[in-house]
Amino acid sequence: MAKLSRRQRKKEQRKQDQETDPTSPWIGMQTGLIVITILSIGMAVFVAWTVIPATSTREGILWGLGFGAGIWFVFVLAFAFNRFVRGKRG
Repeated sequence: MAKLSRRQRKKEQRKQDQETDPTSPWIGMQTGLIVITILSIGMAVFVAWTVIPATSTREGILWGLGFGAGIWFVFVLAFAFNRFVRGKRG
C-alpha cells in the first residue's frame, strides 16, 4: 500500500472526524458570542441611525437598543431550547 501524503492524511482524518460525530457544533461558543455581539451592536446602530431622522433622537436610540436586545433575546431562547432538548454536554 502506498504511503499517503500529509495533506491526504489530514483529509482522511477530517473525514473520519465528521463521520463519527455529525452533531458537533460547526463554530465554537466564544466565536459565536463574538459574532452575535458584533451583529447586535451593528444592527442597533443601523436602526438608531435610520430612525432618528424620522423621530426624535431619544426614540431612535430606544428603537436601536430594542433591536439589539431582540437579537440577544432570540439567541438566549434558542440556546435554552437547545440545552433543554439535547441536554447539557461536556
